[in-house]
Amino acid sequence: MPRFIGWQKKYGSRGLQVIGISMDDDPSLVLKTYKELGVNYPIVMGDEKLGALYGGILGLPVTYLIDSHGKIQAQYRGEVDLNRIETRLQLLLSRHRRYLHW
Repeated sequence: MPRFIGWQKKYGSRGLQVIGISMDDDPSLVLKTYKELGVNYPIVMGDEKLGALYGGILGLPVTYLIDSHGKIQAQYRGEVDLNRIETRLQLLLSRHRRYLHW
């Protein structure tokens, strides 16, 4: 989560919007973590139905990079190299910028 907070700060002005989905049963635990870490992006509560919409979530964490058209560009399951995700994120943001002519 701290890395996602950093990415939201760093890339938010370039079009990034991090959205966290908690699969926990207790929203109060999510709110506590949200406040303790100073999360700067929305976190919503997910459920089995939402997981099914994304092909079934069999283990956590799962990270998706979704482009500005709503298309899933990458999916990372489990513990992954966050630098690898950031490299792909930068590529997607540069494409997004070209299309919008910022």
